[in-house]
Amino acid sequence: MKTLSHLMMGAAALATYLPAHAAQGSCTEPIVFGTTISETGPFSTLADRWRKMTEVFAEEVNKSGGIAVKACNKKLPLKFVIYDDQSVPATAVALFEKMATVDKVDFFVGPDWSSLGGPVPPVADKHKIPMVMANVATPSVYDRGLKYIWGTPFPVVPNWSTRYFEMLTTVSPKPQTIFFITHDNPVMKGITATWSKKAEEQGLKVLGNETFSAELKDFTALIAKVRAAKADIIYVSSFDNASVPLVQQMRQLKVRAMDVHHTMLTGALSRQVGKDIEGMTGELSWYPGIKGAYSDLVETVMKRSDVSMFDYIWTLGRLTSYLAMIQGIEKAGVVDREKVKEALFKSTIKSPAGDVSFDERGFPNTGAFTVQMNGGKVNVVWPPEAATGKLVWPSPSWQ
Repeated sequence: MKTLSHLMMGAAALATYLPAHAAQGSCTEPIVFGTTISETGPFSTLADRWRKMTEVFAEEVNKSGGIAVKACNKKLPLKFVIYDDQSVPATAVALFEKMATVDKVDFFVGPDWSSLGGPVPPVADKHKIPMVMANVATPSVYDRGLKYIWGTPFPVVPNWSTRYFEMLTTVSPKPQTIFFITHDNPVMKGITATWSKKAEEQGLKVLGNETFSAELKDFTALIAKVRAAKADIIYVSSFDNASVPLVQQMRQLKVRAMDVHHTMLTGALSRQVGKDIEGMTGELSWYPGIKGAYSDLVETVMKRSDVSMFDYIWTLGRLTSYLAMIQGIEKAGVVDREKVKEALFKSTIKSPAGDVSFDERGFPNTGAFTVQMNGGKVNVVWPPEAATGKLVWPSPSWQ
């Protein structure tokens, strides 16, 4: 009797743990997306408002009836199962296993960050559950022959500064030289490796390439080399927080250039350096006011969730992972994992920032818009058709 009692208690507990009751092929049950968000741990500052944002996203989609499923001749509501991965890879793996075997979700979206994007995707292949990861930009994650993964990081390294360098061909006076300053980080070094080569191909002479560690606080020696070079463009490839003392000391030591470009021009950087950020250019994946597919939905979701793109720069990658899975289901026309897998393979999906195409590995072709800080406000300045403000060139505050 004691054993039976324990079994009954366990069954009751399990029943309360199945809030979604996902059912493949169903025309009556909600479509359930399973995801983890880094609500705690080192990545939490990048994502701590995303649970509410995800819940609001489902609410907004369901206001219009949900996800269109042709085989059902109607729309089905969207539901999320959400866990905190604590920014820990092993925790994320365990939670995705749980969503596959206990929650029995229909599809996976997320996770974010390459450190989680390495160990988690094999769970999707093991259970044959399509997964659209969000901000996982490391190409090697996609090079392992996995069949059930796609990703929507904005931007990917090969396209990071495409629009910026395109803009440089149109400005007057035209820059002739460039100096790279690189944070000692694999992603940032990858950006510099790609764009220093493309700068030379574009006719810009590279006058220097200095690397600094995240722990460096005194940039006097490095800045002396930058000042001696007198480059037209100073290209800072760095995460925002690591470069705070660099930007501050460049101002203090009166560095001059036509433009200082930062690969992560963010709200966090702006808050820490204040007016020192004035006139700098950088990249953002998208910004409210740029009209595109689902842009009204995304703006509404962000506004209701109190999420700013300038402060939470990875938000578009996360929301586009949801949009990609929805479009995969609508293209498949049925709540069927294999059909959705086929629909996403080498597909092109819509996003507020434009079309996103996946290659055979599930790796996307996402890019970014060029922005500039003017009068304490961030403006999209390139491409012209998406501009929310006018480029000021050369940047007066760096003259």
